Amino acid sequence: MNMHHVTRRAQRGLTLVELMVGLTLGLLVTAALLTVFANASNTGRNLERASQQIETGRYVAELLSEDLRLAGFYGEVQLAGAVYSQPNPCSTTPNPTGALNWVADPLTLPSPVRGYRDADAVTCLANRRAGTDAIAMRRVSSETTAPSSITTPNTQNYVQYSYCVSDPAMTRLVFGTDPSSFVLHNRNCTAANTVRAYVSRIYFVASCNQCGSGGDSIPTLKRMELVGNQVVETPLAEGVEMLRIEYGFDTNNDGAPDTYLLAADAAVTGATWENVVSIKMHYVTRSIDKASGTGLATAQSFTLGGAGTYEIATADGYTRRAYTTVIRLANPSGVREIQ
Repeated sequence: MNMHHVTRRAQRGLTLVELMVGLTLGLLVTAALLTVFANASNTGRNLERASQQIETGRYVAELLSEDLRLAGFYGEVQLAGAVYSQPNPCSTTPNPTGALNWVADPLTLPSPVRGYRDADAVTCLANRRAGTDAIAMRRVSSETTAPSSITTPNTQNYVQYSYCVSDPAMTRLVFGTDPSSFVLHNRNCTAANTVRAYVSRIYFVASCNQCGSGGDSIPTLKRMELVGNQVVETPLAEGVEMLRIEYGFDTNNDGAPDTYLLAADAAVTGATWENVVSIKMHYVTRSIDKASGTGLATAQSFTLGGAGTYEIATADGYTRRAYTTVIRLANPSGVREIQ
């Protein structure tokens, strides 16, 4: 019986103190695990945020480089003696009024690029972010189209150039939307020459991606493009907060930039935009959401080459990265190099 009594006492379990100590230790271990998990999650999110910004920066550089380096490609049009003009980048009115500045005699073409400073009012750039630049570029499509394949009614603007020596010398160029007006001939003078679609685009930074009622406040690189008889807006890259541009002007006609000016400087000096052969693009990307942790989102200052600095005076929780890319305008510079 004594042996049985001892066994029963050994099986009574934990005391209240022992139970409380065990629970406390368990809570401490759980809290430590949760802290490690939270820190790992924040670190992963911060790494993801940084990767996203780097990807955005590279995408913007590639996108702008691919398009802007083609500025001034006017197909078969002979550029010798051409006069360049600065059409309204928001204009949708085709010829014969000349609002898009394609004229056969005297040969008049729109300049390949044109920069717009913050103070310049560009009416079709809705929600443009204050303090940012905008750039308009113009060219024709790299693909040709047979005039017979254009159906009516047509709103797309096309350019046709004559290769036939018997075509009227005063009508070496046709620009417009009417397929029946494309009567200039090919080299054999036996059929209508092909046409090329006109491309006119403006790149700018908007203060929102989805704007209007119920929209957001994410700064976004956008493109306004002339499509038919209307200007269409396309968001390109979220998180692009600042865009400043330096323009390389060729002053001695050798195809190389001799001086870099801002749009404001060019407006003051009267520099002619058809002399731009290179572009320095400075832009700053911002994280879509706020960063977690200390020391990641502080007051920041970015040097944007000759375009000055971009200051973030107080920490707002967002991380930022600055980028610079140089874009050579192959067509304006190439023509000058071979002269």
